[in-house]
Amino acid sequence: MKDFLNVGTDNGENNAAERVFAGRYKIIKLIGEGGMGVVYLARDLEADRDVAVKILKSELTYDEEFIRRFDTEARAASSLSYPNIVKVFDVGMEAGMRYMVMEYVDGISLKELITKNKSLDWQAALPIAIQIGLALENAHKNGIIHRDIKPHNILITRDFIAKVTDFGIARAASANTVTLSGNKAFGSVHYFSPEQARGGIVGEQSDIYSMGILLYEMLTGKLPFNGDTSVSIALKHIQEKPVPPKQIEPAVPEGLSNIVMKCIQKSISLRYKTARELVDELDAFMVDPDASYGYIDNMSEDAGTTRLTSLGREPNFGKLRELEEQKRRLKKVRIREAMIIVIALVVTGFALYKASAYSINWIKSQITSPTAEYTVETYVGSRLDDVKSKLDAANIAYEILYEQNDTVDQEIVFYQSVPKGLTMRPGGASVITLKVSSGKDTVRLGDYVGKNYKLVESDLAQVLGLKVIVIKELSSEMGKDNVIETIPGAGNDVPKGGEVTLIVSEGLINVVVPDVRGLLRSEGIIILEEAHLRKGSEALIGSDQFLPEERQYILGTEPAQGTEVKALTSIMILLGSYEDYQSIIIPVATPTLSPTPSPAPSPSPTLSLSPDPGVSSDD
Repeated sequence: MKDFLNVGTDNGENNAAERVFAGRYKIIKLIGEGGMGVVYLARDLEADRDVAVKILKSELTYDEEFIRRFDTEARAASSLSYPNIVKVFDVGMEAGMRYMVMEYVDGISLKELITKNKSLDWQAALPIAIQIGLALENAHKNGIIHRDIKPHNILITRDFIAKVTDFGIARAASANTVTLSGNKAFGSVHYFSPEQARGGIVGEQSDIYSMGILLYEMLTGKLPFNGDTSVSIALKHIQEKPVPPKQIEPAVPEGLSNIVMKCIQKSISLRYKTARELVDELDAFMVDPDASYGYIDNMSEDAGTTRLTSLGREPNFGKLRELEEQKRRLKKVRIREAMIIVIALVVTGFALYKASAYSINWIKSQITSPTAEYTVETYVGSRLDDVKSKLDAANIAYEILYEQNDTVDQEIVFYQSVPKGLTMRPGGASVITLKVSSGKDTVRLGDYVGKNYKLVESDLAQVLGLKVIVIKELSSEMGKDNVIETIPGAGNDVPKGGEVTLIVSEGLINVVVPDVRGLLRSEGIIILEEAHLRKGSEALIGSDQFLPEERQYILGTEPAQGTEVKALTSIMILLGSYEDYQSIIIPVATPTLSPTPSPAPSPSPTLSLSPDPGVSSDD
């Protein structure tokens, strides 16, 4: 590819601007390089406009996985048309090279903006976040999950328009797993969600998590999770609780800090359900920053006041008064929310105008100020620590890949993706990939899935000299104490003394079905999941068969509360209205009209249903 375009030659022969690619695109200069390809600024001679031409790296031309991802990016991006998404004009093959022609954005990346200013004032950060959220909403409606939302992939134009680019690992929502293998992850490890770190199901709320990390960095200039390796960072996404942005940067309003924390909840069910829901809350915050935001729909921490634990037939007037008071409070909240909406309709235009005007002028001042360029040196043959010191001092992004190399000493760089002499912008989106020798003293991991973890741990630690981390989790597919997976996976080379994580099955322990009666449907489902149970089928047994989901209360479960079952068992929930729940607490008495004996009352409805023959508790 470089020979064809004559870019980056040491002798200066044939500047790239003299080359025409695919008979149409006049190459001007190299403007970026990522993990999959290089990007050139070019002139579309037919349409008479500047474009960005992205070409798959030549060394990946025969890699079927990377070709598939490159083609996926092209299809995903070309199917989207939205002001806040970089347009794709053309895709094709030329001289054995796959290429994609995109809209050229004259501006800077959000990463450059953050790096230059350390952090952004919330008045400047929110319009950017809202535009990103709108772009994600459009992509999600078209069945596309971005999977790699990070400031490097957000471009800011001189007119303060945010544009989302690089759908390099996006794919249709129906095919949505991401894997972590060795030190390489499909998705940027600092920004990806716990489910991406686990190699689990990835959906719209995974992008919302990544957007929360991005907003966290905009407001504080820091990342919530950091570490020496991609694996250690991934484990922090799974295990550690982040410090709220307000504790790092006191100028961040409390409500905005809460919005960020809701975005980056470990549990998918606790995050915003859609990008539109997040955008609406950010819009509301801009109108009234002093209101409450980022409410997390999880009442388990306050069970003593919110969980209704009795469905006895005896009147419970104390509980009834409590419920009535709760109902009055909810009514007041709804009235207040309605008033806020009316006020918002009046003042939103003015507030957005002021915020946008401020932000546009501020961003323009950042974009127009020149940034010094860094000239790439020859790093091959140098020690990694020396190269890292140079690149860190110049604020140049880099990626390190360890590979076994019998001819190169350990910790010595033997490959660099950007050749000597090319220039890069400090803090820019371009990344230099450095391949570093792990030397001859490496260990290749075998396939340990399904084996007893104690034997595997002994083999890895005592025989192979590796550090072993054990993480246990419930599993319905793997027997207790057997290995579910290893990180890195089988076939990967690990330096002796390196780190391997074993994900180990705890099997299916017995758990007790919690009492979720009297809770809203959404609250009860969260508590069931926290008890290591799954939500099974639902039955709306109340008087209103068209009751909207947000007004459904749990009347009972099957199996009933207090029953001991296997973890991950599916629990059927019985639903009705708030009034249905009240009628169960205090049944309405039928007045006696005659001294003659009343006929035997029909049995009161019971909340414990026999399992449907067609429904299995293990579904």
